[in-house]
Amino acid sequence: MKPISPKALKQVLHYFSFFNHALSAEEVRQYLSVPATQQEVTEGLKVLVQEGLIYCQNGWFALAPDALVLRAKYERLNLRRLKLAHSIGRFIAVFPFVRGVYLSGSLSKMGIQSKDDDLDFFILTRSGRVWTTKFFLIAFKKIFLLNSEKYFCINLLMDENQLSLAKRNRYTATEVASLITLRNDHGREKVLSMNDWVKNYFPNVEVPRAVENRVQTLSVFERILNATLGDAFERWCKARFTIHMRTHTNKEEGYFESETYSSAYYPHSVEQRLMKHLEEFENE
Repeated sequence: MKPISPKALKQVLHYFSFFNHALSAEEVRQYLSVPATQQEVTEGLKVLVQEGLIYCQNGWFALAPDALVLRAKYERLNLRRLKLAHSIGRFIAVFPFVRGVYLSGSLSKMGIQSKDDDLDFFILTRSGRVWTTKFFLIAFKKIFLLNSEKYFCINLLMDENQLSLAKRNRYTATEVASLITLRNDHGREKVLSMNDWVKNYFPNVEVPRAVENRVQTLSVFERILNATLGDAFERWCKARFTIHMRTHTNKEEGYFESETYSSAYYPHSVEQRLMKHLEEFENE
């Protein structure tokens, strides 16, 4: 058994220290930047604990003891929210043109630390219907949820046939690697296979080599929508949402993407601050 570089192990814990979040040994391996077995990771973490370089409690590891306390304190909250997310995912899946629903953000890493934290969803849509799908989801949120983001935060929608992400860094790799399937696990496999660059950051994440193309037929309601609204409505939705995103995105920290095949909207993203946090570790 070969020893793992202490810096590689600490790099993982440093990333999540930005969120004051502790990890299990299995989670550390998932986000490790070098190939390693689970036994090698576990033994490496034990050595760091013995040397007083990291902390451990109840099977979780962190650079600071506060993170261990928070992980224990909010574990049950995360489990309850995960159950809720599965229920919401089943509901989202019945919307027209939705082809897959996945959990991202804090909860996908069991990192929710407040009852007010959002549930973040990543949605795959039928090809050519990203913006129409978003229209129906946002309309539901505004009318029936009074525009609440708490349980219905739709961050990213992508065309099921164009799943290669434009932004490629450790932050986006972490989000891809941590996706939790709520509906259609085949879609998650396809996302991973179309973004195999994630392996450059996390070689221990299993990425499928190839995914067969499964064609899902249109429902009766979808055929009606295609006949009555069609491509013209899709273009109108894209134009309207693009104006909204451009207007409401924080110019310094926010990010939005408005493409025919994708809609990404993060008006107040932590990405830039997190990447700076990582640079500080690399420069130590």
